[in-house]
Amino acid sequence: MKKNSKLVKNFKKILIANRGEIAVRIIKTAKNLGLKTVAVYSDEDSDSLHVKLADEKINIGKGASSESYLSIKNIIYAAKNTKSDAIHPGYGFLSENADFAKKCKKEKLIFIGPDYKTIDAMGNKKIAKSIAMKAGIPCLDDYSILSNEKMFKINQKAKNIGYPIMLKATNGGGGKGMRLVLEQKDLKSSLNLAKAESMSAFGSDEIIIEKALVKPRHIEVQIFGDNFGNFIHLGERDCSVQRRHQKIIEEAPAKDISNEVRYQLGEQAINLAKAINYRGAGTVEFIMDQNKNFFFLEMNTRLQVEHPVTEMITGLDLVELQLIIADGQQLPIHQENVNFNGHAIEVRLYAEDPLNDFFPSFGKIYDFSFANSKNIRIDRGIEKNQTVSSFYDPMIAKIISYSETRNKSIKQLLSFLSNLSLIGIKNNRDFLIDILSHKELMKGQINTSFIEEFYPDGFISQNPQIKDFIAFAYMIFMNEFNFNLKKTSGIPEELKYWSNFPNIQKSYIINCLGKVKNVHVKCNSLDSFELIIDNKIHRLDFLNENIMINNIHYDYNKLHVVNDTYYLIKDKVIFEFSKTLVSTNEIRNLSSGEILSPMHGVISKVNVTNNKKVSKGETLFILEAMKMQHEIKADIDGLPTDLRVKENSQVSTGDLLVKILP
Repeated sequence: MKKNSKLVKNFKKILIANRGEIAVRIIKTAKNLGLKTVAVYSDEDSDSLHVKLADEKINIGKGASSESYLSIKNIIYAAKNTKSDAIHPGYGFLSENADFAKKCKKEKLIFIGPDYKTIDAMGNKKIAKSIAMKAGIPCLDDYSILSNEKMFKINQKAKNIGYPIMLKATNGGGGKGMRLVLEQKDLKSSLNLAKAESMSAFGSDEIIIEKALVKPRHIEVQIFGDNFGNFIHLGERDCSVQRRHQKIIEEAPAKDISNEVRYQLGEQAINLAKAINYRGAGTVEFIMDQNKNFFFLEMNTRLQVEHPVTEMITGLDLVELQLIIADGQQLPIHQENVNFNGHAIEVRLYAEDPLNDFFPSFGKIYDFSFANSKNIRIDRGIEKNQTVSSFYDPMIAKIISYSETRNKSIKQLLSFLSNLSLIGIKNNRDFLIDILSHKELMKGQINTSFIEEFYPDGFISQNPQIKDFIAFAYMIFMNEFNFNLKKTSGIPEELKYWSNFPNIQKSYIINCLGKVKNVHVKCNSLDSFELIIDNKIHRLDFLNENIMINNIHYDYNKLHVVNDTYYLIKDKVIFEFSKTLVSTNEIRNLSSGEILSPMHGVISKVNVTNNKKVSKGETLFILEAMKMQHEIKADIDGLPTDLRVKENSQVSTGDLLVKILP
């Protein structure tokens, strides 16, 4: 597509009502078109990348989303104050808020998205499904739960539909307010969680019960419509690899879908777009069973997180198409001119702890480095020395690999991730590598139950081997040696390295993932060491920047130090070491039955009282964080004492919630 400042004629300055990587992404295209950009930011985001890249910036409030990025009043004021002509909502936040789109229209600001009436209709799953059915699009049986409806009636409706069933927030999206229910005994508790999550995220606790398919695939179709009745689709994406209904890996095109099914998917997506006279970028989502039968799921009236995979295989800039349509112009491309080439796959790099039930992780990023590659695209909104806030979505970056085949694209992505270093916060890098290396994913045997099926106990990291402890002990030894060497300034050069090497030795107590080893290091020369672990002697040599352990080459990227924590970076795993025994929290939890908060948040539900016996696995608290409901369960049988919190208590990571006496 031709890039020039005259491509968009009716607006010159765009305010981006979002943050992070999507704000950076929009700024890039806007600048290519010669448009001015305005970044909005909260107090927490004052030093963020999108703020640095925009032509102008304006503060819109405090850290909490409700007081900044979700405040229609503050966003409109910012647009007026900066004399912006248009607003791009990105995704999330206000992107599918009909009231926001309506307010933009009232204030004569161009909303870069569909009409507010379309957003309203498609944002309500009940209405959207009704429209889809009238358009002849296949749909699954469902039932809408009315406010204060009796549980016995809900049970009966669920039974009539037939288990398994899916609970969905009527006004929801992004996996929030969704729960899969396999049996009737779990319906009530799952419904309560879905309602609470929906109310927190969308201000409504209306829920739909829908028939759930067994091991389905999640397939979506990217569509565009303009103001002149023209529509195109840009093919399908497979977003089946999900955790808690939130996408982790997306790819285009979908594997093992025939051209006939592919044509039908595109045709049905266009039929829905025509039925509502859609304008702008949208995504029609389908659920597909194992026989390739597909059913309407929902429509997202915005740009999707995973839009880059479509851009990679079509060569089109989807943000540019959005801007052209919002400018009142016709689509510059017809369906017969849309070409699909190669294969693209995307992973979402999150600030979360896979070893602790994927709880979000917050804090400063001390290192974020990776090798540049012409076939790897990285969309990010954060960089080294920035802080990941607890207020917002924990996504750090999207990493997209493109090649002529699916297999090559995956291998390319694996290589890139293996050389990526993200230090300072817990993250899912190793988990993504593990998934991409899985033989079933390599074969394309994926569905929405992939994570549950192959990671039933969550993600279990590789255990450190003896050679890892040896390498780590050597590196911290040399760190201390070099530190002391700096103190030798003023000593004649010929005497600087003089030493009685056999007398240089040290012992460490090293911990990694709860595995503790006593390591004794003895230095024979600057290039040769002996290390004793478990009463066995190992030889380590340092040759041409390579570590040799017992004459076998050891692969590692580097050692990174943050305060008293050491990160040993290898190809497929980043080991976190410390020179201490098992952490205080681990000792307390293992020995005393003390239940600690796994993260910052608000206790929205307390199901435990002092001196009333609980069983291992029983849900004691519901912790709300990032607008998601997390269950905190008892890890032993026993009698609760010293209950420290009540409903609506704010807690921090490591706070004691209750003690359980065995």
